[in-house]
Amino acid sequence: MQTLAPWAAVIGSPIQHSLSPFLHQAAYRDLGLNIDYRRIEITKETIGSFLASWPEGLVGLSVTMPLKQVIIPLLSQVDGLAKAVGAVNTVVPFPGGITAGFNTDVYGLVTAIKEAKGREFSPERAVIVGSGATASSALAALGELQAGQINLLARRVSGAGNAVQAATRLGIDPGYVPLAAGEKARETLQAADLIISTVPRAVLDDFYQTISFNPEQTVLDIVYDPWPSELVKQASRSGATIISGKAMLLHQALMQVKLFTSRTPNLEAMRTALKEA
Repeated sequence: MQTLAPWAAVIGSPIQHSLSPFLHQAAYRDLGLNIDYRRIEITKETIGSFLASWPEGLVGLSVTMPLKQVIIPLLSQVDGLAKAVGAVNTVVPFPGGITAGFNTDVYGLVTAIKEAKGREFSPERAVIVGSGATASSALAALGELQAGQINLLARRVSGAGNAVQAATRLGIDPGYVPLAAGEKARETLQAADLIISTVPRAVLDDFYQTISFNPEQTVLDIVYDPWPSELVKQASRSGATIISGKAMLLHQALMQVKLFTSRTPNLEAMRTALKEA
């Protein structure tokens, strides 16, 4: 009986613009591994049936929105960090039909920030814009960076799987400033050393145009398409340090490859592939 060649995939919806294939294929080429990497359109409604019949040869999954939270109860095991954050972005199969979930987004965020600001960087005042799955990973990252004051800036923090619930599990006590607070929201953003934006493109463009950024600030915008975002444009004009969401994507993908293959790929080979993509 012929065995299918090993392969991996990124799943989510929409998925056609994902840059993960460029990163993973570069990593596997560098390692000399014949692993194909695909995009598969999977929705909240179809993720259960997909996991129930784990395809032959599949060595791992990269998980993107809107599946990072809904996939958790469908897995056999979930790593402690992923469980605390409440978001899984990596799934690895083990013998006996076991599927294990991990979170490499936190590693990606921490490494991208340290790459830009130095290994000892620890913000005194940090703001996370948004309150969903990625905001939860950002909270964990700020915990690892030993940030001082942390504020969540969002329209609301209600609903299942929000960052406030993750903060409780992580033992972090962030403040919450509603965007509707107007001047208070602006002051909170302007006073931050580090800003991590996790909201979709164009959602807060009008709000960002009212902010007076400064050269001492660092801004990481998860959204890298289109680039630059309105947040990045405004912060750049003031001389702030800018970190692209692609840097987070790069580093979290490296950790995914390690989980899929138990080998460490060449980071620069992956970085070059990302630039070319």
